[in-house]
Amino acid sequence: MDKVQSDYRELLRKGLKDEYDSSVRGYDVLGSIAVIGERGKRGRVIADAVMKINKNVKTVVSKAGAVKGRYRKREFEFVAGERNFIADYKENGCTFRFDIRKTFFSSRLSFERKRITELSRDNEHVVVMFAGIGPFAIEIAKRNRNSEIVAVELNRDSYKYMLENIRINKTANVEPILGDAKSIVEGMADWADRIVMPLPMSADKFLKSAIIAARNGCIIHYYSFGNSADPFSESGRMARELAKSMGFTARVVGKRVVRPYSKDTSEIVLDIRIGKKNKNKSGRKWKDTELKRIKGRKRMERKPGK
Repeated sequence: MDKVQSDYRELLRKGLKDEYDSSVRGYDVLGSIAVIGERGKRGRVIADAVMKINKNVKTVVSKAGAVKGRYRKREFEFVAGERNFIADYKENGCTFRFDIRKTFFSSRLSFERKRITELSRDNEHVVVMFAGIGPFAIEIAKRNRNSEIVAVELNRDSYKYMLENIRINKTANVEPILGDAKSIVEGMADWADRIVMPLPMSADKFLKSAIIAARNGCIIHYYSFGNSADPFSESGRMARELAKSMGFTARVVGKRVVRPYSKDTSEIVLDIRIGKKNKNKSGRKWKDTELKRIKGRKRMERKPGK
């Protein structure tokens, strides 16, 4: 244990006394905002300790509910410091700005974003479904300047911040699309060399759409949940059977547990290679047709944070 964590735990022990336990130790830092899991008196003690050992933290908020709804948003309660909900967060050489109340973002997926970015290759066609504020798409795009990345997001607030983050990180090779991932991706038949699906709660409902968009040899990074005792088998079997029913093949070429989700459930990712015997050559023309229409839309002019 390093000195910072040692000092933090000592502050908690002094402040909470008999109420101290290991469950209060964890917190996330998003730029100058720290997110804790406690409210009330306990929350204020934890917030004070967090700010004392993290000089860059100016605001502490507490989770006030679970991630829920179509847009995966969470409610937060202000605890201490400056009243601010706009994060400026740095990760893997990129900077991301977003309102934590209106968008979904998990710093705990930092390793996954780095892993997939390092697996990606230049000159690829990449699709990021459920793109949020753009972290997967932007990190891949910054490393691979000749790749074309299409990032699809349904939440207008997340899309708005994705536009700003593309500008901040100077990744013009990301094409953001506001809309439903299922219908948009199904219109990209045989276009993608790599597809990222970071929506473990319901990604199975979109896997067919991803397979349609996949070229022969495409890698789909498929996030899901599995039983902790055998986390990969069910999702792998489902992907193989679905691909087979569509006349294609699906082979798991990589897998890992992303993080424990509950006592008996783990969040996982499968890297699935799609095989297509009959290639749809028309898919390569998708960018020339669909994206011209998309680019013709007037992008939202409202400034982030307003």
